[in-house]
Amino acid sequence: MSERQNTPRTCTSCGGAKGHTIDASHDGVTVQTWRPCGPCHGTGIQGGGI
Repeated sequence: MSERQNTPRTCTSCGGAKGHTIDASHDGVTVQTWRPCGPCHGTGIQGGGI
């Protein structure tokens, strides 16, 4: 049996930032909302959170 080592790799979609903020305007007020990165599930690591 061979052992596989999983080296954490930075998510290429968010660059390890785990997500991004978006500006949403609601009734004239701008609100920043955090959106976790989809491909890494907000972990910042490629294939993370699965």
